[in-house]
Amino acid sequence: MGSPLIGSFQTRVNLYNPLGVEGDFASANPRATVLTTDGGALIAGPNGVTVGQFAWIAADGRTVSNSGQYPALPDGFVHRDQQGLLTQYLQGAGTLIPPGFPVTLMWQGDFLDKNTGPSSITRYSTLYASYIDGSLQTAAATAGSVTATLGSTNTASLGATFTGTASVASTSLVVTAVTGLISIGDTVSGSGITDAPTIIAQTAGTTGAAGTYTLSKAETCTGGTVTCFGNVVNVTAVSTYISIGDSITHASYPASNTITGQTSGTTGSAGVYTTAVRGTAYVASAVAVLTFGYTVAVTAVGAGSFGVGQPVVDATTGANIPANTVVESQISGTAGSTGIYTLSNPATAYAAGDNLTTTASVQLTNWSAFPLEGTSSAVGELVQITTWGV
Repeated sequence: MGSPLIGSFQTRVNLYNPLGVEGDFASANPRATVLTTDGGALIAGPNGVTVGQFAWIAADGRTVSNSGQYPALPDGFVHRDQQGLLTQYLQGAGTLIPPGFPVTLMWQGDFLDKNTGPSSITRYSTLYASYIDGSLQTAAATAGSVTATLGSTNTASLGATFTGTASVASTSLVVTAVTGLISIGDTVSGSGITDAPTIIAQTAGTTGAAGTYTLSKAETCTGGTVTCFGNVVNVTAVSTYISIGDSITHASYPASNTITGQTSGTTGSAGVYTTAVRGTAYVASAVAVLTFGYTVAVTAVGAGSFGVGQPVVDATTGANIPANTVVESQISGTAGSTGIYTLSNPATAYAAGDNLTTTASVQLTNWSAFPLEGTSSAVGELVQITTWGV
């Protein structure tokens, strides 16, 4: 903090003293500081803390940062208490509190702050704090805009077709020439099968393939074509990523069906999956078997970054992603860029090539603004912010 200097030389003289700088008290009204749980001092985090901006306290209850994550409101405002230090060579003024130094954080009072835009502030304007740097804003900031796919389009089969042989009124079924995957619990139908039995065990052969199986009811098969199907899906091709809990849609899959587990294959990719509800018919190999839910594949970044903790919306449709959804984690790819991410709420439909935007600010519901002069404070000008006028 200080006068405009080049090195140690003064370069300007003010005829009138300025009203103040960001971080100053704007009145003599009551004000309150943020307390720590153990009565110790708050300290600046690894990147330091900037005076005159909003800040968040880390989970340790002590470390302060000008960056936060949705949906947390700032814990307070960084008051100017002459704690900014000049850390750069020949620096004439500064507002940075270096890492590890004490921080005065206020949660009540009247202060001066700078309007960083994008529009003027009038009395009782809706105010926002940037999750990136804690600056005062007049609109919800867009952190990133990306092209993405919600869910995956896959090639998959349901059940199997085979040649089945059983002696008269026998529950033992000999299976040969299998196409697909046979699973315990599958419903069996076809030549010689009359009572829609289910497979309850495999007693010989390769698991899920040729061998001997036990049926729930005695049947008579003389070597005809038989099919089976259940709640096991064999996925052979995946466009992006399949996640446990995803919805799965196809004509042979009942409505409101979901993926409940993966029993083999590469996680999230080709392999064998189980579903919550049984299928309705044998499917040899179907394309465009859609899954969608908690994962999103970012294929291109238009602007900014796609970050964990940021609120996200589907700007293409205005739907598909429920309200109050945030980017929860990143499974693969470059951090903040292309890759596979998870959402805090499941998408409501499969969508490819949608424009997703993330928000980088939070509405300051406990602060209001009063312009210093006239009816508004333009972008870049000081404005009074207060907790008493809310």
